Amino acid sequence: MGIAVGVVLGLLVILSRPLFLPLFTSDPTVKDTALPALMMVALSQPICGVVYVLDGVLMGAGDGPYLAGAMLVTLAVFVPAALLVPTFGGGLTAVWAAMTLMMAVRMLTLLLRARSGRWVVTGATR
Repeated sequence: MGIAVGVVLGLLVILSRPLFLPLFTSDPTVKDTALPALMMVALSQPICGVVYVLDGVLMGAGDGPYLAGAMLVTLAVFVPAALLVPTFGGGLTAVWAAMTLMMAVRMLTLLLRARSGRWVVTGATR
C-alpha cells in the first residue's frame, strides 16, 4: 500500500509541478531550478511510502532500539552525501538526490529487519 500511495503521489507531483510553481514564483530562474528538484521529489515518493509504513510497523512493535541503530547507519551514508553537494555544485536537485539516497538506505535497513522476523513479539515482552 505504501508503494502504491507513493506512486500516486509521485505522479501527482510530476503532473502538477508546472501548474503549482507559478503560485509561488514568477521568476524563470527559480522555476528552472525547482522543476528538476521536484522531479527528484516525485521519484522518491514510492521509497518514502515504504519507509513510512515500515517505520510505523516497527515502532508499533516496540523495535525502537533497532530503528535507532538503523538511523545511525542511514545518517552515516546521508551526511557525507549531503556535505558533498556544494563540492560538486549540484544545487537543489542534488540536495533532493541526497535525501532520496537517505530514504533508500532507510528503506533497505527496514526491509532487512521486516524480512528477518526478529521484530515480531507475540507476548507482552521480548
